[in-house]
Amino acid sequence: MTVGIPLAGFADAVHDAQSTFRAVLDALARPARAVTVPATPDGPAELTAAARAVLLALCDEATPLWLNERTPELEAWLSFHTGAPLADDLRDAAFAVVSAPAALPGLRDFAQGTDETPHRSATVIVVDAEGLPGETYLADGPGFEHPLRWMAPPFAAGFAEQWAANHARFPRGVDLIIAGAASVTGLPRTTRLER
Repeated sequence: MTVGIPLAGFADAVHDAQSTFRAVLDALARPARAVTVPATPDGPAELTAAARAVLLALCDEATPLWLNERTPELEAWLSFHTGAPLADDLRDAAFAVVSAPAALPGLRDFAQGTDETPHRSATVIVVDAEGLPGETYLADGPGFEHPLRWMAPPFAAGFAEQWAANHARFPRGVDLIIAGAASVTGLPRTTRLER
């Protein structure tokens, strides 16, 4: 199979990367709230526009990337636009892309960092193309003035227990960025979720 020229990335590489980075920071600082991503780059159909923007803004040749589903087109696009090496083992990835909320692997399977180097944990980008509702949680922790009702995407059974264990491992653990069609929602490991 021959892969053609990768689709265009950001229209304005510097400005779009900066505005996307700010949106991701805002989403992680204000968990469980959707933040609009102003840049909507073209790219593979496997990713939402928000997921494409996040990958273009955050990934580079120093950030190994794991994909739960690979296609030649997606790999070529990522290689051309980010230079990020693809990791075969999710434990080796700085960033991971999961194709749908229900496809999220066990959170403990990703790089967790250590108490001394928690920044070596993975950030998991969950593509939420459908935008369907899942369970509702009461979210609280840093970044919340008051607890907030959050309707999560439809994660697989057992997510609540996995998230509680991920939160308990702080400062180790993973952070999630849920990438919808044009917005991102951050779920850092410091966030508590209760049903």
